[in-house]
Amino acid sequence: MTRLRKCWPWLMRLLLCLWGLQIIWLVWYFGPDGPDLALRVTRDQVGPAVRQEDPFYCWLTTLATIIPPGATYIFIDDYAAGKEIEARYHLIPRRHILLRPEVPPSFLFQALRQERASFLVIRSGDQPLGPGVQAAANSPAFRRIEVPGTGTVFRVDPSRLGGFYD
Repeated sequence: MTRLRKCWPWLMRLLLCLWGLQIIWLVWYFGPDGPDLALRVTRDQVGPAVRQEDPFYCWLTTLATIIPPGATYIFIDDYAAGKEIEARYHLIPRRHILLRPEVPPSFLFQALRQERASFLVIRSGDQPLGPGVQAAANSPAFRRIEVPGTGTVFRVDPSRLGGFYD
């Protein structure tokens, strides 16, 4: 018991020194973000700060203003990226159909016609665009909408979608 009483002050000093070093490291590491964080705290913008810095989220919020809530859109994306789920979440209640980037032109045009999709949304990934997307970009039934961000958006005129065969 007496041995513990002798070591207790040294143990407390060691813990306080480690805690102080941790505080110094945190100030050094997060120091450059301090003025921005203080500004966001004073303006009560702390929660959405991370989302506002994500270019994909900003692109989706712009799409939410362009695509009407009752519309259907086809989202071209690879399944592995996980961005499709985020897009579906932010663009609810719009009807969502997912197709892969390698979709053939006949299947893409048939899906657009059958599902009565009025928008074609393409998330630009690392891989090149497939033949269906290239055919859509060259078709008069598609009109590109300039939206700054990480992808491409086309407005589809279903009356101009003709028969297309591979």
